[in-house]
Amino acid sequence: MTNPRRPRRRQQRALDTRQRILDTAGALFVAESYEGASVSDLITAARTSKGAFYRHFPGGKLDVASAIMTDTLSMDGLREQRLKLQEVVDIGMILAHRISHESALQAALMLSFHSSAPETYGTPWPDWIVFNTGQLTEARRRGELKPFVDVAEQAYQLAGNWAGVVLISNTLDRHLGNVEARVSRMYRNLVTAIAVPEVLPEMDFSVARGKHLYTAFLEATPDPAPETAPDGDPDPDPEDAPDGDPGPAGSSVRDAGD
Repeated sequence: MTNPRRPRRRQQRALDTRQRILDTAGALFVAESYEGASVSDLITAARTSKGAFYRHFPGGKLDVASAIMTDTLSMDGLREQRLKLQEVVDIGMILAHRISHESALQAALMLSFHSSAPETYGTPWPDWIVFNTGQLTEARRRGELKPFVDVAEQAYQLAGNWAGVVLISNTLDRHLGNVEARVSRMYRNLVTAIAVPEVLPEMDFSVARGKHLYTAFLEATPDPAPETAPDGDPDPDPEDAPDGDPGPAGSSVRDAGD
């Protein structure tokens, strides 16, 4: 008799395999660079098969890089606040917290500065500038900004300052353990310069703000419950089965990477 739970279990296994490949790729891209990590390296480190890898990422390493950019650079954890300037600070603090813990996000930042990023796997900076522009425009409408503030220029500067602080912190410290404190000070200085004095007492620049917001988001997101087949059948995982699929037509695992 067909077990109706198996398709769902297989779907979850496929999602788990895809995420494992992305997490592994993030760590390898940080350690070895995008160019230095080959597809065969990704497959071996992710403990998956060539067929499973190409089912998820038919375009090889380029598709992996695109997925890292899309999946990791998100607005997860951001909540609506009374002050729009607080939302500008919050997304930067959330990402500062995450980048100090997630190798995939570290890889996304590194990839975003590659000269070919806009034409290949993408870069998040235009979207972040658009987000900042929208929040600052609304902040101006609500009277949160000083009259001299150029919204378009400030939106660009906020994204650039965040990236600069993270990159310099990582370069000089050789780790990202201090990045939340440094990003917090950056936002405090910038917002103090552009905000009307009346809103400053309400602003939260605490070092742990990003951690608190992102943890609350994770706790509110239910994890899929593991399912067990009633008949005890372990239901072999097609994602990690031995290769019978060489990948898409004409594809191969090359040491130089796809």
